[in-house]
Amino acid sequence: MKNKLILGTLGALIANIIFGFSFLFSKLALGVAHPLIIISVRFTVAFLILNILWAFGVFKLNFKGKPKGKILLMAVAQPLLYFIFELYGIDKTSSAISGVIISLVPIAVIILSALVLREKPTFIQIIFSLISLVAVAIISIFSNDGNTSSPLGIVLLLGAVICAAVFNILSRSESAHYSPFERTYIMFLVGTVGFNIIALCGLGGNYTSQLITAVQSSNFWWAIVYLSILSSIGAFMLYNYATSIIDTVRAASFSNLITVVSVLAGLFIMHEKLSALQIVCCAFIILGVFGTNLRIKNKE
Repeated sequence: MKNKLILGTLGALIANIIFGFSFLFSKLALGVAHPLIIISVRFTVAFLILNILWAFGVFKLNFKGKPKGKILLMAVAQPLLYFIFELYGIDKTSSAISGVIISLVPIAVIILSALVLREKPTFIQIIFSLISLVAVAIISIFSNDGNTSSPLGIVLLLGAVICAAVFNILSRSESAHYSPFERTYIMFLVGTVGFNIIALCGLGGNYTSQLITAVQSSNFWWAIVYLSILSSIGAFMLYNYATSIIDTVRAASFSNLITVVSVLAGLFIMHEKLSALQIVCCAFIILGVFGTNLRIKNKE
């Protein structure tokens, strides 16, 4: 049991580290392609790879006799609605506001897990979660891009937070019926169909020309390889595996590490300057994540 808990914790940790590097590759792709093209191709490629893995017997699929309602709701929440809400929410808000709101995901998970799964957090977990939240908020505020924020943008980002929390809860509950691969497969089936329809409708007559322009760029494909294979298949399978073993509060606490990874990636890869405040805040984020998990480890 102890080894499984360690593996589950590592799964959540590695998944969020992978998510943290996604912004670099998203920036690379955004230089040559429309966001809707990127997201539709990303999930299409990932879904094709999942089918290849299934066809060669690497993973098995078995949906017979299993409840379908909650797993489909999970897939609609994440990735479909979450990515759309986040994409357009970030576009309509400042980086400070978007960073603060998205960092509310672990808090939303704490509330939903207590109400739905009856997994009540300890007082220590709440305190350490708030420490991470405050640290992320400070980094976001001091990294503000100066853009204005519209009420619609804030509402969309809050929708993304709710979707992320719903995904965490349903991934945990549906782990009793579906393997990590099966949950990931359903997510990418819904994502592929949904994002391609949205891209076709959103871009209209420009869809084909924008797609052709994108696929002719090597930068686009480098980004798609990372976003599809590592940040989609790898990270989501690891996270779905983690929610099969550890509770949602513990799993969701690692999401704030995305900010730390993004800051460090900016330092070492993009050669951006790192302030003393960012260093201190990153340390407090790590402390918050560690404290949230340490309490459970000692209890178990």
